[in-house]
Amino acid sequence: MGGRPAYRYAAFVRTSRLPNRSFIHRPSGRTSRSAVGFALLVAGVIALSAWQAQLSRDSAGAHWGVALVVLGAVVSAIILGRRRQSRTTAAWIAGNIRAVRSWRSQPVGAVISTLVWTVVIAGVVGWDLVSFIYQSPALPTLSYFIGHVTRYRVGRGLFFALWLVVGVFLVSGWRTETPR
Repeated sequence: MGGRPAYRYAAFVRTSRLPNRSFIHRPSGRTSRSAVGFALLVAGVIALSAWQAQLSRDSAGAHWGVALVVLGAVVSAIILGRRRQSRTTAAWIAGNIRAVRSWRSQPVGAVISTLVWTVVIAGVVGWDLVSFIYQSPALPTLSYFIGHVTRYRVGRGLFFALWLVVGVFLVSGWRTETPR
């Protein structure tokens, strides 16, 4: 049991190794940089959401804040996405057209998920279009329901944070490290 404190753990646990430089796993600088970047992103989302929650829904600051986030997302997507795609846009479009034309040869799960998402998106868009066209209180818009949540500061901040997280995922979620 004696010795320096670093050796005490090794005396109790047989699988632990003595502190030898060859056994110490040190994360690469890239891993720690990405962890720091992710932590800064999370802190920024929380801070921006807290700030946005303090503003009223109709204030100019709230509208400008959203506009600047959208502009920042577009600029980030352009800058970070440059030369990182595995295929050109034309090849991507052609691949999607081929996949749609040959839907019977696709896996069943892919076909079902595509159909479900198509129905969900068409239903949401259709619901909002009908709500806007008829302007009836019997068929409220999605903004009506979202307004019940964003009426309160906590709801507004959480909704804004959710909006930012979904946006970050969509902008950077499928990016590859290097072109294949």
